[in-house]
Amino acid sequence: MQTVTIFPEYQVVIPREMIDRLALQPGQKLKIEQFENRIELSPLDSLRNKQDEDIDRIMQEAQGFLKGIDTTIKLER
Repeated sequence: MQTVTIFPEYQVVIPREMIDRLALQPGQKLKIEQFENRIELSPLDSLRNKQDEDIDRIMQEAQGFLKGIDTTIKLER
């Protein structure tokens, strides 16, 4: 566990080894969330990639789901 200090401007410096491990870049956006008494930062790129992977997986699973269903519409007159 590492500790960081909140500076007077309410800024926090992310330790270099975490920056390197997560391949963070200057200007990169982070998502910040509060969970009870803790704060979690997540790189937005990885969140988007995860969401994209989830959507791709769902679409692949759903592909062919409606195959064979009669799509003709009978009009009543």
